[in-house]
Amino acid sequence: MLDAIMGAVKGQIVSTISEKTGLDLGQAEQAIPLAQESVTEGLTSAVSGGNVDGILGMLTSAVGGGGEGLLSNNVYKGIAGSFVSKLTSSLGLDSGIASTISSLALPMIMNKLGGATQAEGDSDGIDAGSLMSTLGLDAGSLLGNAGKLLGGGGDSGGGIGGMLGGLLK
Repeated sequence: MLDAIMGAVKGQIVSTISEKTGLDLGQAEQAIPLAQESVTEGLTSAVSGGNVDGILGMLTSAVGGGGEGLLSNNVYKGIAGSFVSKLTSSLGLDSGIASTISSLALPMIMNKLGGATQAEGDSDGIDAGSLMSTLGLDAGSLLGNAGKLLGGGGDSGGGIGGMLGGLLK
């Protein structure tokens, strides 16, 4: 499901980055895997730290159009900081351009992920159950297989990292 969501938004992200920053499409596309890494790492870190509520708050703000709420969310701030750092170190971009790219791409990604999470639920809200469903998890795997959830165990590419691995393909 995440592949389909992100497949639909990738073109929009690349064209928006190019249009708003002046980067050519090829340069803008180079930001996509870095966004994917940042989102995956941020979500994995939040889950491993027991901050599922932070993820839910971030996605609720993203879907509700609450830019202020999104920007003040600690999970989002961590993802954005990581993304800006990756853009400057990996692509050699100026920190101002990197911040602009982050502020354009990440809200689109979070909105799509939040919308998918909302659609998975039994209500119109975003809750832990709908988040787990969107990520392909169930309560048993969340509680009983914490190592696999975080990408550990013998499964290469397992856990949230593996599930989100195709997020921006």
